[in-house]
Amino acid sequence: MYEKILKLIREYETIIIHRHKNPDMDAYGSQLGLKNIIELNFPTKKVYVVGDENNFAFLGAMDVIDDSIYSNALVIVVDVAVAVLVSDDRYKLAKHVLVIDHHLNSSDIADTEFINSDCIACAQIIADIALTEDLIIDKEAATALFGGLATDSGRFLYPNTTAKSFEIAAYLARKGADIQYIYDNLYTESLNFKKLKGYFINNFKTTENKVAYMKNNTSVKDEFGVTTFIVSRAMVNQMSGIEGIEIWANFTMDEDGKVQSELRSKRIPIVDIAKKYGGGGHLLACGCTLSSFEDANLVLADLDQLLKEEIQNG
Repeated sequence: MYEKILKLIREYETIIIHRHKNPDMDAYGSQLGLKNIIELNFPTKKVYVVGDENNFAFLGAMDVIDDSIYSNALVIVVDVAVAVLVSDDRYKLAKHVLVIDHHLNSSDIADTEFINSDCIACAQIIADIALTEDLIIDKEAATALFGGLATDSGRFLYPNTTAKSFEIAAYLARKGADIQYIYDNLYTESLNFKKLKGYFINNFKTTENKVAYMKNNTSVKDEFGVTTFIVSRAMVNQMSGIEGIEIWANFTMDEDGKVQSELRSKRIPIVDIAKKYGGGGHLLACGCTLSSFEDANLVLADLDQLLKEEIQNG
């Protein structure tokens, strides 16, 4: 399959790389790492990256391009497979759409897709393409891909981290990945960020069967001077690692009145619940977008019931 991906890259002179909205570092790292690899190995290609930006923009800036650039172009969508989550819907203007992803969702946008849910990060797939196909990779690409791998694996703590994940990390380190640069940018926190962590620790609630959860309206991000992404994705794991808590959920209202829902589990698969509400992701880490906090109550009821059945079944 890697050869099929490279064949598509060889066929097109213009390549535009998309990823999901509200990007995490795996989305950013996969996108920018892939761009650098293509430019290094196919120097005549015109390669662009597009999408919304956030705190992870220290990895690199997005390009601003005209719609006309999409004519006869190959679009590669990384770290997402479904239309509703893709940042910048101009991917529809391209001649061919290639999806490279590691989530459990089937694609509804791809002309060609490569989905490997055994990989802890999309960055792991991109790096493995370079490793397997003996492509040139430099420090910049290696750094971006290491950032994606390190964050989506929870610094190599999450259950789907495998020997292959460590092999890829070692490969990227040998290629010059600036690991300290990634960690310095990830784990140096503002005072407001620290205070927000305390707010979560002091205010989360639990359901009858000990599903931990938070519901955050827009005043939370305003009070702490952070983005919706920070309140939602960056704070969900403040409820992890607590004795007796097997499942936790974070519901955050965004600027459009939608509720961004992040669902996590220590060991019980929960992705089918995310899919029930139009979302998806991984077995133990997934999410969905809801219309209201009333819908969040329905998700919580399903998670609570799942945990109740698990307790009853021993």
